[in-house]
Amino acid sequence: MNIDPVSGRTPLQVRVRIAASPSARPGIYGVDIAVLDAGNGRVLASSRLLVIVVGSSALAEKLGNADRFRRVYREKGIQYAIVYALNRLGVDVRFSDIKLIYELVVGRNVSNGTVGDLLKRLVKKGILKRVGDLYYLAVDLRVAKTVMDLKRARNGLRGALRAMDGRSDRVSGEHGECYRLPQPIKRVLKMARELLEKDYWLAVDFIAHTLVGVRKTGAWILWFKDYFIYHENKTGLIHYFKSQKLSSILRELDLKPGVMTRHEHHLSEKYIIERYGSYTNARRIHYLLKELGWFEYGKPLLLELSKDYLSIRELSSSKTLLRHGDTNNESGQIKTIVYGGEHIDEENELTYFL
Repeated sequence: MNIDPVSGRTPLQVRVRIAASPSARPGIYGVDIAVLDAGNGRVLASSRLLVIVVGSSALAEKLGNADRFRRVYREKGIQYAIVYALNRLGVDVRFSDIKLIYELVVGRNVSNGTVGDLLKRLVKKGILKRVGDLYYLAVDLRVAKTVMDLKRARNGLRGALRAMDGRSDRVSGEHGECYRLPQPIKRVLKMARELLEKDYWLAVDFIAHTLVGVRKTGAWILWFKDYFIYHENKTGLIHYFKSQKLSSILRELDLKPGVMTRHEHHLSEKYIIERYGSYTNARRIHYLLKELGWFEYGKPLLLELSKDYLSIRELSSSKTLLRHGDTNNESGQIKTIVYGGEHIDEENELTYFL
């Protein structure tokens, strides 16, 4: 296109309309524009325009505020930026739509594999659900933010649990049957009985880092029915497993289900190092039970917690598993997802003892 003005005042302006073909695939395309001096061929100015092609006018309208999505991306990362964008859109979207949003946020083309990996993680975490070709948010933005804003979730959760600890009702459970135990498990129980004579929470801490399998920097936070819920600093998340057998033998030790966080102040490190040499070796006792098939790992749960309220329910069905206190006051309430298993990503299983 040549521009040959006969008259006019600088700066000269020109309007260029770019139209996408009806067969164009959704995505972000770059259009390079340069202004050349026809006399000597010198480039006077140049720019690269990003042309966004979307599959529907409704989506195009909702993607109008792309700068906000980019700001969220810079502050909180790509996972939260995608979740934030989907929450703003308020509609179910296809893979191609999410890929478009991803590219819009980061300002460059990305592969299908990169987007697929991101979606697998968000589905695994229980934040997204997939039905056919469509993806939609499975939780509200506040829950998703709690999961990803790990420091806030960790500090808020511990504070709320401390407020409840010591005055919440204990969760009762039935005694299970007796099991034939491997020698390493028997030795743990023998040591736990000895520690119980010294200090109840000292014994709980010893159990937390052996049979429950919590790392040195983690915390066993809750035990109810056959559910064991704990927090790991390594993942920054809250995990759980179910074990009727472990519940049974712990009750036979006269341990009581309930809030377990007080064990953090009664460190059993001296006894762990004397018997196992390290927390890593002590945690192998838990892995032995795992190999024996003692544990079940279910779908994500939703934990709601405030100063006077505790609720745990299944994320997918909303079935309530545990409830305590009054839900009327939502001030300071923490909502976070609890994941089944030691890792969110199965490929990280080999790092369990690291």
